[in-house]
Amino acid sequence: MEIDDSSFLIDLANSISIAGGKHWDELDSILSRLRSDPSFVLGLTVSLPSDPDRVPQHNLPVPDFDETGFFGRQAELRRITKAIRGAYPVVSILGDGGIGKTSIALKAAYELLEDPKRPFDAIVWVTAKATILTPNEIRRINGAIETSLGLISSAASELSGIDAPSDPVDEVLTYMENFRILLLLDNLETVLDKRLRDFLLELPVGSKVIVTSRIGLGIENPVQLGPLPDDESARLLRALARVRNVQHLTSLTQETVDTLARQMAGHPAFIRWFVAGVQAGRRPEDLLGNNELLLDFCMSNVYDYLSVDAQAALRSMQVLAGAKNQAELAFLNDYTASKTQAVLLELLTTNFTAMSSQGSGYSLDTAYELSEFSRQYLDKHHPVESEERSWLLQRAEELRDLGMEMAAANTASPYSASSVHVRGPGDFHAAGILRTAIAVALTDVGGALEHCVEAQLLAPGYYEAWRVEGFVRSIDRDQSGAQAAFDRALELAPESPAALFHAGTFLLDKVGDAGAALTLLQRAARNDPESSEVAGQVAWAHFCLGDMSSTVDVCTQIATKQAASSSHRRVAFDLALHAIQSAVGHFRSNEQFDDAVEHVELGVELAEAVDPRLIEGVASDRLIALRDVSNSLAHQSIDYAARQAAQFTTRISDILAFNLTNSVRRSGSVHALVPDKGFGFVTSTKTKYFFHISDLHDRSDWESLTEGAECVFEPTETAKGPRARRLRLVSV
Repeated sequence: MEIDDSSFLIDLANSISIAGGKHWDELDSILSRLRSDPSFVLGLTVSLPSDPDRVPQHNLPVPDFDETGFFGRQAELRRITKAIRGAYPVVSILGDGGIGKTSIALKAAYELLEDPKRPFDAIVWVTAKATILTPNEIRRINGAIETSLGLISSAASELSGIDAPSDPVDEVLTYMENFRILLLLDNLETVLDKRLRDFLLELPVGSKVIVTSRIGLGIENPVQLGPLPDDESARLLRALARVRNVQHLTSLTQETVDTLARQMAGHPAFIRWFVAGVQAGRRPEDLLGNNELLLDFCMSNVYDYLSVDAQAALRSMQVLAGAKNQAELAFLNDYTASKTQAVLLELLTTNFTAMSSQGSGYSLDTAYELSEFSRQYLDKHHPVESEERSWLLQRAEELRDLGMEMAAANTASPYSASSVHVRGPGDFHAAGILRTAIAVALTDVGGALEHCVEAQLLAPGYYEAWRVEGFVRSIDRDQSGAQAAFDRALELAPESPAALFHAGTFLLDKVGDAGAALTLLQRAARNDPESSEVAGQVAWAHFCLGDMSSTVDVCTQIATKQAASSSHRRVAFDLALHAIQSAVGHFRSNEQFDDAVEHVELGVELAEAVDPRLIEGVASDRLIALRDVSNSLAHQSIDYAARQAAQFTTRISDILAFNLTNSVRRSGSVHALVPDKGFGFVTSTKTKYFFHISDLHDRSDWESLTEGAECVFEPTETAKGPRARRLRLVSV
């Protein structure tokens, strides 16, 4: 029976009696007698029909929860029984000492005994428990099993009836091969060695082993057992006090019981030890304030099992409270990713640390911290030396400074390829590694990729670790590798404007897929509508697709936006004029003069709307070219379009007039090129002007010059004839 069965039965019987009137005479009589003399039930003889099915043989001990019933743990119990019926030959129940591993293992075993399907022919219980906790001491058990061979020999004796089989391992395996045996090995951490692991690896199909241990084996299906919830802790405390008739505790209010239970952190052994101590006459406040005996009992045999690196990691958790992900722990302890992962696995198998995961966008971020019992035990038995404490605090400060520096850089330039976005403290170390990868990418691609892999191992859900890899691979012209890395970044952060921006920019500038790039960049713009940099890339994608109208629309918004930086407005203004030039040139070549004039008007209106300081350099030269085209359209078109073109020519001249340099510059087209000699000719108003490569405003334009290309220049007269100076290419 469970703890609530008797009260539930009485309540049910009373409700039936009340509802049934006089139809339940016998029930009414028994209830009346229970109220007047409850002890009469102890003299009853219960006669049950015989069960023709023989239950499996077993040697299960009486569980320690019999006095109160089994509390909670229903989800864990279902998982254990399901695992036993599953494919894994070994199921381990892991947790701190006294957390309830033995109790739940026995509960699962007893439920299997009652299973009508009889999954096992026999259930054998063997324990290596070596100590018992009393209110005043940790008492060793005489004759306790102290070796793995002793544990297996005990199991062999239970199965064969022979006190000392000659080969206990072979004996047990033979029984488990010929019969369906469930073998329960309790308190395994005291005898854990290679012989025992080898034995578990040789288990025959059909038989199973349940292990309870404070240390994981690494070859099993583990079930982690944590503290009891607050309400179940309070129920256990109340039940134990009532069963043991500890009046000092039974008289407490429920609020006080709840407070006491919370102070014991949901630890069943603590609660049982506390009740036993009060029953023995000790003051509750003394037991709560001085629990070293309990901590030693629960955590003994585990700390010394840890490696030096794992112990150092524990000390970092002692000094720096709170959950830390593996990237943070790696930085604090100056560990590599592989060492950090090995240490954390070791700590998890010994239950010193608790693991928790929380969503971070479309990925999970797993963090680790000391359990409350672990912290208490370590602080009392393994305090951190002051010198190491100072070093760890300094490392934590360095990590915070790094994070603040990275966050500031990202805020200043969120879409720079060299800027790394950080979501929080957990990203600081990985972001620092990625910044190093970016810094060395141009000179050492292999080294940069190694840094990326390190960051990915430390923070597998951090999209920047993959975005930076994409950046590095694009520098190395590894397009397929870069594409795969950017795709992974988008899987982890599909709505991140930065991830979308960088992936779209890669497709646009490196792959040349402007259509796919535009889709990503428009998503980035929707998620960050205030970013002029993102909008600028959207405009550039439209331009590359030949959609000049959309290019002008987007660029106009940027160029006239006061909140945008002057550099973004200048680039947008120039690109808008470039798109207008291209559209006007297209319509002129097709003799669609009215459409050409309409696009000239777009350029005029934009130039009048922007900050005049933007009209310089290449932008002013594009306006000069647009003015001259408008002047030509005034003669090519007729009626209203001709009048409009003439008007636009005047308005552009007025815009350009504030800079005297503009008054002497004119547009023309390349007439002839002599590449091997480094010179050519440009024609303007039927005059040919000689120019040398040294006359180019930007020498990089030389590679793009072709016959017919539109240019703007300063005409001069020399002894050899007309010459074009400060020539700039304004169409590509």
